[in-house]
Amino acid sequence: MAQRPAVILLAFGDQHDPLAGRLLLMGFRALRAHGPAAVRPLLGRDAGPVRGMIIASSPEGMSLAELTSGLRTALEGGVSFEMVANGPRPGRGALDALRQLGVRHCLWTPHNDSELRFILNRVVYEGPGALRGDARVPTNKMVRVHSAAGEKPALVYNLSASGAFLETHRPTNVGGHIRMCLPLPTGPIETSAVVVAANVPGNLQRPNLPRGMGIRFEKLDASQRETIEKYIHERAGTYEL
Repeated sequence: MAQRPAVILLAFGDQHDPLAGRLLLMGFRALRAHGPAAVRPLLGRDAGPVRGMIIASSPEGMSLAELTSGLRTALEGGVSFEMVANGPRPGRGALDALRQLGVRHCLWTPHNDSELRFILNRVVYEGPGALRGDARVPTNKMVRVHSAAGEKPALVYNLSASGAFLETHRPTNVGGHIRMCLPLPTGPIETSAVVVAANVPGNLQRPNLPRGMGIRFEKLDASQRETIEKYIHERAGTYEL
């Protein structure tokens, strides 16, 4: 079995222990570091390379300014992984300090597990400079999926202008066609789609993704695509410093 990718949780107090458990359920290993000085020893572990770091925006026992200053020293020489700020949104000065440290991603509370999984996947599996197609964002949109087999609920785990990944325990087979109504702030979009990938238990399951299916939209007109692109652009800013 492939080793789970390691993610450092920096300066989270004991009350955040559930976060480590959430990472475990999503296919990651959580390495706890109570302060910047504890980070460097974790980078030299033989248990596999660190693939990302989640930094508490409201750290235990220190200010965020002290945390970023200490971490800058601890990471002298650079790192090969991406960092995420997590917790309550801090003030402008703290945001600037995080940016200067090289933090590009954020996940402010409150957030759901789908958003956490999406950001972790971006940090761990895509990394800096990764090439992607259409921009994607996580969502909390619930939809009703209609297919030849009937109707079922699904969560839109992520959305792009060309398609989406739908979290559902009963994915449609690859090649199947579905219809759904995508609820957006400016109004619903009725669309059809073809299933291009399925994530189900078995040898080909991707543990970093929820059970469900990837779909490609069919017959979106220019106005519908523009509406989706606008929503993605606005939502993307929620997760970027």
